[in-house]
Amino acid sequence: MHKLKLRCPKQSLLTLTRSRQWTDKMVYILSANKYLKYRNGRSRIIYIGTTKKGADRPAASAVNKASEVFYKLHGVKTIEVHIATCGPRQKTPTWKRLESSLLDAFRNRYFELPKYNKVRPKANDGLFGSDALQKLIARFEQK
Repeated sequence: MHKLKLRCPKQSLLTLTRSRQWTDKMVYILSANKYLKYRNGRSRIIYIGTTKKGADRPAASAVNKASEVFYKLHGVKTIEVHIATCGPRQKTPTWKRLESSLLDAFRNRYFELPKYNKVRPKANDGLFGSDALQKLIARFEQK
C-alpha cells in the first residue's frame, strides 16, 4: 500500500489580526477580491453581519460564507473581513442599529441587499449620518 503524501503550503489560509475593535458587539463586512454586479453598480461587499454570539462570529462567518461563495461565484479567491464599530449609547443596541443602517444604505445605493444577506433591514432611524454610511459603503465600490 502506498503512503499518502503530506502537504502544508507556506502561505496561511486564514490570518486573524488582533485589534482593539474586536469586541463582542460589532458589525463586520465581508468583501470579495472581485466586484459583484448589483442592480445599480458593482461592489465587493458580499455580506454585512453582526456578532450575535460573541467575538468569534466574524471568523466563523467568514469561513461559512467563504465555503458558499467559492463554489457559487466564479473568480472569487479571497474574502476579507472588515470591522465597523460605533460608540455606545445607554439602553440602545448600537451595533444592531449600525448593521441595519449599513444594510439600508447599501440597499439605497444598489437597490438590493448584499448577495448573502437575506433579511431586509429596518428603516434608518437617523442614529448615524447618511454621509458616513455612504462613505463606508463607497470604500468597496468600483472606481
